[in-house]
Amino acid sequence: MKKNFFKSMLVLSCAALFALAFTACDNNVDTPVKETDHKLHEDPTKVTVQLVQGHMHANWLYVDTEGGFHQDSESKAKYLKRIQEITYEVKPGKGWTLAEGSADKFYVVKAHDYSEKKGFENPAPVYLLFIKYYNAKGEYINGQFVTNGQDAIHQHFFTVENVKELMSGKEIASKLNTPDYIDYKYTDTTPWDKTVKYDDAKLTGTTNPIGLKGVMKFLKDDVTMDLRIRLYHGYKGKKDPRTGQFSPYYRFSPTQLQQGTWDINFTVPVVVYADREDYIEEEAFKEDMDIDNFPVNGFKEDVSNKLINRIMKAFNLSWTEALRDYHTSIFTTAPHDLGKGIWL
Repeated sequence: MKKNFFKSMLVLSCAALFALAFTACDNNVDTPVKETDHKLHEDPTKVTVQLVQGHMHANWLYVDTEGGFHQDSESKAKYLKRIQEITYEVKPGKGWTLAEGSADKFYVVKAHDYSEKKGFENPAPVYLLFIKYYNAKGEYINGQFVTNGQDAIHQHFFTVENVKELMSGKEIASKLNTPDYIDYKYTDTTPWDKTVKYDDAKLTGTTNPIGLKGVMKFLKDDVTMDLRIRLYHGYKGKKDPRTGQFSPYYRFSPTQLQQGTWDINFTVPVVVYADREDYIEEEAFKEDMDIDNFPVNGFKEDVSNKLINRIMKAFNLSWTEALRDYHTSIFTTAPHDLGKGIWL
């Protein structure tokens, strides 16, 4: 009898504990929600990054609120192009890989400020950077990142890494400060697919930075680098929770990473082969010069020879090939025309 009593009590106690445990779990633990199942945009399977070389018709300091970027006129040069594109595609088991037939590097020039006014900057060249996303059907889907509230939770970030000297290949300090190498301004517009110049769109990059389009200038020459491009997707927003402010283009906080994820993360190789002030201005450099028979390092000025040697290195060309392409880029450039070309 005594044995049966204790056995009954044990059964009742276990039942009570089970019921209590079940009730506690049912009331206090929420079912996990997988954020990626609730995205209001497709995951891109192709991205094209377009870089447009240009100049300013306004103050660079306010390009993100006033505009003023205008494309440089194109020439017939084979290598030194003013509009460049690189395309990546997602391949099973490999992730983001270079698309077949795509260029694999951007070739750019360090900017020089040509303004003499205090509080006014007129750097050249500057570059307009477009990021274009496509789905598996090949449809352009940038609009999905700015509609249905998606503009409030997405922002691109840009950082540099793997910086080396162009001519020597020597690695530069491992601890890099991105603003020492690039300056970037968000120049997103509302509507997102319209221009300030032709469509009277409003620049909203300072009040709602996304980075589907922005302007960039390069601050060091004779370097190669990888430009890392990441698209942040915040679960509840994209401002830094600590400050309540938008993070700068080159820095995001650990708290943001805890409260979001990367939709996109890839790198684009960049070669800064020259300074804007590196150019050839000699009597021997003329439209009808005999390029095929012009001697290697045959210019009088060191800067002239240095420029052609850097072009040789950047594009893996011979002296004659590099000289010919630079010559073509100078003497076949179309006249500057305010009615033509890409404007912000």
